[in-house]
Amino acid sequence: MISDKLIARVKERFPHAKAIFGAPPKPSVVFPALHPEVGDIEIYDDGSELTLIAGHFTHSHFSDYDNKSNDESEQAIVNDLIAFLERLFTNQVILWGSHNSGGGWYNRDGTDCKNPELESMKQVKQLYVWSGPLRGGAADSEDAQSARPEAPERNIGGSR
Repeated sequence: MISDKLIARVKERFPHAKAIFGAPPKPSVVFPALHPEVGDIEIYDDGSELTLIAGHFTHSHFSDYDNKSNDESEQAIVNDLIAFLERLFTNQVILWGSHNSGGGWYNRDGTDCKNPELESMKQVKQLYVWSGPLRGGAADSEDAQSARPEAPERNIGGSR
């Protein structure tokens, strides 16, 4: 199962995280929120892909169609997801929106946008990173990309 590879890599890469581990159909990994407005990060094993629920904002599918073997594909998926988590946990991913009305994420450097319709972000009043809301977080503010989180960077997982 892909979740076996995922759990091993999470334990290796984030040994001090307060992650909660499970098995399908429950989330394979849950990182409790550092900030209540952000929400937990949940990762589900969907067989041939992993689905990451990004707190209260959006979700993303991590899949691979380039590799020939199942093992190579699973490893590529896990590598991509771990790379995303590394950016997320260092506040390099900006989150916006909600599951109810649509949302997304993008890297602070402006690359790898989850939702290509950034024009709709002009309506967003608040942006978030893993550790919490961004100060003056309106998406149309000039410093949204370089804004600092209100909460200091802390460990990866919050407490339950």
